[in-house]
Amino acid sequence: MQWRLEIAKILVVEDDPSLRVVLRLVLEQAGHEMTEAPHGRAALDQLDRDVPDLMLVDSRMPILDGAGLIERVRANPAYESIPIVLLTGFSDAHPGADALVKKPFEKADLLKVVANLLDLAPK
Repeated sequence: MQWRLEIAKILVVEDDPSLRVVLRLVLEQAGHEMTEAPHGRAALDQLDRDVPDLMLVDSRMPILDGAGLIERVRANPAYESIPIVLLTGFSDAHPGADALVKKPFEKADLLKVVANLLDLAPK
């Protein structure tokens, strides 16, 4: 089984700084570039500067939560096609998310979801 190797720009929107560090390690070890935002409002500002290939979005954050961020991203034609993975420790789901990853998550499970959404899965 061969994995296609490509570098993706991934925006992580997570209010927990220690989890952002873990996600940075996981994503960069897999060869991806990561930018981060501590809440949805900061993520929207980041999107104005640099459009990512994929977003990992926490469901519950201050200022603008995951559901509000996803709704705004999907309503903007410039961003509506960005794949979004909702990260949650709850049973939250949002119809605008492309995938859901429950916290705590296994590194391999997260990377599989990322690869599938970026179409990097084995061919």
